[in-house]
Formats: sequence, structure tokens, C-alpha cells
Amino acid sequence: MEKTIKKIAILGAESTGKSTLCEQLAAHYNGQFVPEFARSYFEGNDIKNYSLDELILIANHQLELEKDIEETSTNFLFCDTSLITIKIWALNQFNKVPHIISRSIKPSDYDLYLICNNDIPWQADALRQHQHLREHIFKWNKHELQKLSIDYHIVKGLGDKRLNNAIQIIDAAFAKAQ
Repeated sequence: MEKTIKKIAILGAESTGKSTLCEQLAAHYNGQFVPEFARSYFEGNDIKNYSLDELILIANHQLELEKDIEETSTNFLFCDTSLITIKIWALNQFNKVPHIISRSIKPSDYDLYLICNNDIPWQADALRQHQHLREHIFKWNKHELQKLSIDYHIVKGLGDKRLNNAIQIIDAAFAKAQ
């Protein structure tokens, strides 16, 4: 019997609630979520001085983590980032993208793409460094998805309203598919 997992990528700038939303959606749909590997990587490494090789390592580990968790999923898989995010990091930091990352991005990687709006107040932590780029990164995410002709939805709202807005988007997207 073929698996019918719905993979959903949650994108957005730093401190826009992606991780929280992934966890909440996984709980709501009795699914699973894939954390952002870069957060655990940079807890032990210097986030201010990283290389393109490290971005390749992060991309590879993110994909491996996603694949591992997907193998045990049964319905919904919420991914707290995608290679599009890593591409944007590379462009922002180095003004170039490793070929292995850019060629690995495929419109069919996910069944649905959600971009978190910047309407959540910034919360600083040791790994966040681009508060002033939030709007730029939000637009950059939209631009990257549009270049790939990928349909996406923007999730807005605070607290339960944000979660409920995401649920409405997901329910509507997959009701069409049935």
C-alpha cells in the first residue's frame, strides 16, 4: 500500500514562529515535524563565521533528517525549513549558492508551502542575527517560490489565530486534492 503523506514546508524569516507552528500543526493533524537542523548545528558552531561547505553539510543533514522522519510518518509531515531557506542564506552571506543546493531544489519536494508572515514580534536568541532583514527575507521567500512556479500561502496572525489560519489553509488545500 502506497503512503499518502502530505509534506508541508514552513518557510519564513527568523523569529516568525516556524518551529512553533510546525509543532502545533503536527499535534493537530497527528503528524510529525522535522526540526531545522541548522539550529542544532549552530548551537555548537560559530553562526557568525560559517562557510559554504558548512551550508552544504547543513543542507545534506536537513534532507537526511527529513527522509528519516518521513519514513515513519503516516499522514502529515511538517518541515521547519527547506533548501530554499539554505539557498537564501547562501545568497545573503556569500552572494552565491553551491550548485548541489540549487540543483536539489524541486517544486515537487513538498505538497504545500507556507510562508510565515512577519507579524510576530522579534524574539532575540543566540542564533538569530537578522532582525533588520525580516521583510527582505519574507519577500525573498516569495520570490524564490514564484521563480519555481510554486503555489504558496502566507500564514498570518498571533497565537491561536495563526494556528487556525494555517489549519484553514491546509484543510482547503487538501480538500481540493480529494
